[in-house]
Amino acid sequence: MRARVYEILGVGFLLGSAYFFYRTVEFLARSDYVAGLMALIVGFLVIRAGVDISRLAVAETREESQ
Repeated sequence: MRARVYEILGVGFLLGSAYFFYRTVEFLARSDYVAGLMALIVGFLVIRAGVDISRLAVAETREESQ
C-alpha cells in the first residue's frame, strides 16, 4: 500500500515540476531573469524530490515482494 502512495506522489512531483518549467519560460520571455532562474531552481528541486520518492516506491515494492 505504501508503495502505491509513493508512486502516486513521485509521479505527482514529476508532473508538478512541469508547471515550474512553464513559468520559467514565461519569466524569461518577459526578460525577468531572476524570477526565471528561481523558478528553474525550484523546478529542478521538485524533480529531484519526485525521483527520490519514486526510488522509495521501487524499494518498497521490492521489500513487499520478498
